[in-house]
Amino acid sequence: MSFAHDHDGTGENDLHVLDILNEMRRVGVESTFICQLMEYCQRYEGLQDLMEMWYEEDSNEERGEVLADLQESLDEIVSAPNKPEERPYFQYEDLKTIQEDVQLFKSKLREEVDRQGGISELARKTGIPQPSLSRFFSSSSMPRRTTLYKIAKALNLPESAIGFKWTR
Repeated sequence: MSFAHDHDGTGENDLHVLDILNEMRRVGVESTFICQLMEYCQRYEGLQDLMEMWYEEDSNEERGEVLADLQESLDEIVSAPNKPEERPYFQYEDLKTIQEDVQLFKSKLREEVDRQGGISELARKTGIPQPSLSRFFSSSSMPRRTTLYKIAKALNLPESAIGFKWTR
């Protein structure tokens, strides 16, 4: 079944979205995450498409990957500035140093996560799906401010502990 973005007034699309959200709830997806999806999915077709991919997927591993993509999309939506913001320009020769800084920062943060119960516990406290958190810690991509704030709040860390210069 393809996810039709119908606006014909029948409500079929809205009902299907509710079916997907109910299935997510049934399989144990965090309620805060589901509520965010419910809030934004009608305005952002990309979220609806990802939700449909999740719904049609049989593999729990693939579903976890789609949930991670949904979380990234939600983070981008929530943290999008109201006006265009100027992005810093990085020199090519600085990229290796930046990557090393990001990995060191995430490694130290992961140590704190492990001290406080691990990734599963952090997922429970933040509402961020476990696959998204695992990908966050294993990648060398720059962390999003919104993700860092959620993690800091869940770990009771001061804002200064997450004041990382390479956040986006």
